[in-house]
Amino acid sequence: MHEFSAELTFVADPGHGWLRVPLVDIAALGLETALSNYSFIDGHYAYLEEDADCAVYLAALYERTQVKPTVQEEYREHFSRNRPRFGDAQFSAEFWEKQRS
Repeated sequence: MHEFSAELTFVADPGHGWLRVPLVDIAALGLETALSNYSFIDGHYAYLEEDADCAVYLAALYERTQVKPTVQEEYREHFSRNRPRFGDAQFSAEFWEKQRS
């Protein structure tokens, strides 16, 4: 059984914020098609947009585990939005299957 991250980071810049979540947690919850293209993928992490996708993830996590993660805050003067996004062609079903393995 997958062990979900108990500690997450909320990254904010002057204009917006994102919850950083390991991609393996997204895949384990089967949320890869439930998240908007306002959220980003970078390396081994997803950055979930604060207004909608963050809540989708936290609700699914709580439903599965009955646990609320600890969230630390990290402020940045600039968060690059030039990252791949959910729904981009490079994140096919094969990509998500690899995350589940």
